[in-house]
Amino acid sequence: MHISPSFYYKLYVVSLVRCNFKECLKILISLYYVKVAKLMTKKRKPKTFFVKHAKTNRQQREFDRLSITLRHLPENLNRITINCPFCNAVFRPDWFKKHDISMAPVKPKFEKKGVKYTGPARWILHQISQKCPNCSADVFINLPVNKMRAKGSLFGDDAERIYKDKKVSTYSLVGTDQSLLPELNNKISGLKQNLIPSIPAENWKIHMKDLWAGSRRKKHSVYNELKMCDVVDFTDNLLELINKSNLFVYNIAVTSDRNTQKNKNERNRLRDEAYILLVLNAIDEWTTKSAQPTIIFDSEKVSKSNETIHGWARDVFVGNQYALLYGFLSKGIEIPEPKFVPPASSPGLELADFVSFSIGRYYLRRWQGKTIEIDTEKMGLVTYLGYDSTGDLLRRRQIGYPWDEFYEAKPHNKAESADAGSRGAY
Repeated sequence: MHISPSFYYKLYVVSLVRCNFKECLKILISLYYVKVAKLMTKKRKPKTFFVKHAKTNRQQREFDRLSITLRHLPENLNRITINCPFCNAVFRPDWFKKHDISMAPVKPKFEKKGVKYTGPARWILHQISQKCPNCSADVFINLPVNKMRAKGSLFGDDAERIYKDKKVSTYSLVGTDQSLLPELNNKISGLKQNLIPSIPAENWKIHMKDLWAGSRRKKHSVYNELKMCDVVDFTDNLLELINKSNLFVYNIAVTSDRNTQKNKNERNRLRDEAYILLVLNAIDEWTTKSAQPTIIFDSEKVSKSNETIHGWARDVFVGNQYALLYGFLSKGIEIPEPKFVPPASSPGLELADFVSFSIGRYYLRRWQGKTIEIDTEKMGLVTYLGYDSTGDLLRRRQIGYPWDEFYEAKPHNKAESADAGSRGAY
């Protein structure tokens, strides 16, 4: 390490003034460490290392239990190819391969020995290797890494509607930048207060299924005085709020027949696929804007706790983090595991309930051949996910529901990885 001449000059001046060897030595040592500390701080860079470690038995069992459920690839990634530097072969990455390590950033365990780390720094994966299909050499693939510059909150809910032997399950996410969340909450509370002035807005929840149906509304302790015209005006106000607030709104709808409804494994598969596609689509859009989304869902379990663990959702989310696709969608930004909290426990969840109810009812009315009461066009731009007649995933960001493209489509149940993904590019 280089020490500048001025450093020795300071020591020389001190020695002349003090004329005490021990004191000069102490000053020398202290000045040296101050100088070293400054140089280390100035030149310090993030560490880079190769990840290659054996899993513990517990880690291995957990790894073996998890699986990759992703089958659909965004169109922009479908065009990516890799050049092998050893044999010059050109090949497409295996986006759905289960790698030995997760693509998610890793939090350091300890600040120093015995002290747990609580800071914001994370180890971020920059490269992953896959074997060249031509020469079997390990070829490194660079992962995209964006710096997080903003945070957002997304709130999710689901709804189901059945007509004869058909069923639609819709899942929705609604949200905004965290800095704009207080304003959104106040607007929702204001609409609630205008609907029922006699009861504070925080003392009751929006649950559209009870609010819309006349028989359920009459039995409800809060809604029983409301008329249908009041409910219609309220829904129009919510539609206007969503449109004018420029919210991020995502929805995926999955239809199934009577045979699928009887098969528990198939029902769970459709649920898992709809959940992860909705979540990852939102993650991709937010991380492209260098933002970190926090995702909160209505819990399907009854619990007195503030947060409920849904094992199936955790397995689906964590399992798919071992796929190369997750690395390209998350872009090096740490994404908190989606939380499940008590139903309608925040204004954002109430709004998500409204969106899922509206699209679920849209399906029901179309199946019944009746007039649509809640016009989805009034929501403004929404990202809709659905399946075409061949079972491939479609993504449409538009005003109004793309019924002609999504209607009666079912997701395919194919186990192929890369090939199925290319067919399912959206």
